[in-house]
Amino acid sequence: MTVWDTDPEVPPAFSHPGAPPPQDAEHGRGLHLIRACADAWGASVLSEAGGTKAGKLMWAECGGEAG
Repeated sequence: MTVWDTDPEVPPAFSHPGAPPPQDAEHGRGLHLIRACADAWGASVLSEAGGTKAGKLMWAECGGEAG
């Protein structure tokens, strides 16, 4: 799975391990769930030399092997 957006900032939940959101939080769980289920994950900050285009590409790999 790969996602891209125009914001070059990688969310802390994806770039650095940290405490998950509180049990009663109404948002902020998605990237923690991806990290918990993925075999590997990463992010790359994108920029165009001399240009104004920027953003980030975030990816996750899940084994998906059936048992």
